[in-house]
Amino acid sequence: MFKWSSSVALALALTLGGAALAQMASKNQKVDVLRVGSRLACQCGGCSDTVATCSMYGCWSHTAKEKIAKMQAAGISDSAIVDDFTKAYGKGIYRGAPNTFGWLVPYLILALGAAGVIAFVRHARRPKPSLVMDPRLSQYNEQIEKELQNLDR
Repeated sequence: MFKWSSSVALALALTLGGAALAQMASKNQKVDVLRVGSRLACQCGGCSDTVATCSMYGCWSHTAKEKIAKMQAAGISDSAIVDDFTKAYGKGIYRGAPNTFGWLVPYLILALGAAGVIAFVRHARRPKPSLVMDPRLSQYNEQIEKELQNLDR
């Protein structure tokens, strides 16, 4: 009985292990397809997504992903796959990887906006300058006070 149960356990472990390995290979293949697809613009009408991110039903990107997967399975490099798509569909399909400048722009704009808000708050909280009393103006102030008192009567 022990031999039979250990054989069943071993077969079960191999089956589950094989399924897990196949699933991991499928995930790795999907990641590889998305890596290449992110460098190619989707060619469906009016779409601004990449092949990796377009999720329209019946989109051209689905066939492109299948083609990329087949080419990767054949051992073709990522750059050769991108070159093949560029030759077939023109230079407009290529989307370069973002460079350092592309990653920094949003943060620089955020920092500039924060600096603007801080400058506005500092300016708004600054105390207003008080009036400086000039001796030449004091006679006019006295005259204004007298006229205001006459108005109250």
